[in-house]
Amino acid sequence: MKLLEIFSPWRQPEDCIAESPIDAEPRRAVVALGGGGARGIAHLGAMQAIGESGVQIERIVGVSMGSLVGAMCALEPDILRVQSQALQLLHSPIFQLKQQELCGATPPTGDEHSGSTFSWYTRLTKVLSAHRRLARAATGPSLISDESLRDAIESLIPDIDIADVPCPLSIVAVDLFSGQRVVLEKGPLRLAVQASSAIPGIFPPVRWDHMMLCDIGVIESLPTLLARSYASDLTIGVDVSQDPTCIDRCDTALDVMMRLDDICERMMRRHVIEAADLIIRPQVGDVAWFDFSHPEDLIKRGRAAAHQALAMFANRHVA
Repeated sequence: MKLLEIFSPWRQPEDCIAESPIDAEPRRAVVALGGGGARGIAHLGAMQAIGESGVQIERIVGVSMGSLVGAMCALEPDILRVQSQALQLLHSPIFQLKQQELCGATPPTGDEHSGSTFSWYTRLTKVLSAHRRLARAATGPSLISDESLRDAIESLIPDIDIADVPCPLSIVAVDLFSGQRVVLEKGPLRLAVQASSAIPGIFPPVRWDHMMLCDIGVIESLPTLLARSYASDLTIGVDVSQDPTCIDRCDTALDVMMRLDDICERMMRRHVIEAADLIIRPQVGDVAWFDFSHPEDLIKRGRAAAHQALAMFANRHVA
């Protein structure tokens, strides 16, 4: 039996078809797309599989990278076109250059490894150890400029109001002033995505009216609780978080801060996944949040995980 036959519509006994008012209705879902930097590219594959299953998406709720992918999917119903647009940017020379600058590429030497990058953690440690950057961290809003983030957002989504997006869209951030979660459903789309993607301390927070907004990912990396409040039928969450890991050392103040953020995010996620009827978990935990080097593979992993999760969900409800 094909997934499309199961999800759209629920199959009814033939003698009950005429009497069932829901027989002609497909399953509807609010989809929550979580944060995870580059791992969020897997959302594009998961959204493709959800669409192919016959599930009708009635709203998308996004955090951080999930807000960017969610905005793209809410604007364009053709997921293959969305994927093509994203891949075009990720493979463009200008994006590759900015990624090398951001992640600490080795200087060009002409050999085959000239485009390799240091780990983000290594680069961040070096950045923080430099007196000039320490002064910036103490007196400025962020460690690095948000120019690359803004350029990527502007190349992928138009300058329109969130309320004008064809598929209803909710973008989640946190207000540093009030300490409250903020749900953006009207106002500049690009600015909302930028706010939701502004990793605290790394990218500068975003002014929005009387608020100062940034990524809420450490607290709520998967917005399933909010998604459930909108759902008329199903709540689907796509979790692109990193794999849980143990470490051998935690020596410096930076080690402690980064490790605590990781632990906090993981502990909070245990609670929010329970709010979803279905969790899709692509196998992308081995990918660093800044590693955009293999986007096709990430899309493939997202599609495979979603097909598998949807099939298991359908089998449980048909049995």
